Amino acid sequence: MPRTADHELNRTTLSRAAWDLIARGGLEEVSLRSVAAEAGVSMGRVQYYFRTKDDLLLFALQDAHRRMEQRIAARLSDEPDDDPRAALVAVLDELLGGDPETRDAIRVHLAYAARAREDERLAEVLVEGDDELLALAVHVVALAKEAGRVGADVDPSLDGQALWVLARGLGTDVALYRLPIERAREILAHAIRRVAPA
Repeated sequence: MPRTADHELNRTTLSRAAWDLIARGGLEEVSLRSVAAEAGVSMGRVQYYFRTKDDLLLFALQDAHRRMEQRIAARLSDEPDDDPRAALVAVLDELLGGDPETRDAIRVHLAYAARAREDERLAEVLVEGDDELLALAVHVVALAKEAGRVGADVDPSLDGQALWVLARGLGTDVALYRLPIERAREILAHAIRRVAPA
């Protein structure tokens, strides 16, 4: 019987094939049959691991999240361990969609957002990690306020959430409406400087 690691590798191979299809033609290009052809495997192999297209895309989203986390971790490897602001900047920058895979993940998120109201499993994947990242944004703004680096009108809860929402909105504009990533980064950096200067 194949080892668990083999199963995970096979699932990941199929997930990457799905992302390749999405990158070339959008979400509508993904079907179990098209993923089988892209990965060079039989339809039966795909169905062994994923019963439906939704199952496959859910796994692909989870896989994309893992790879986003790896990219963030790689950025942070050169930063001090005790610098929450650097961590926040890295996370928010990743959400802007500078990486093509992140842009594809944003498009898939949006395509499935409406369905998440009826599908608890999908909803959990779409919001996975959001609470922790929002808490980080609030914490960083709170640190800036405690250090006296921002004005009295800055509210860590409101301004922290505003940063989080801004980054997600800019990511959508980059992924769907062709906002240049350089402009998105300028806007985000401007907002961060106002409420959490270095």
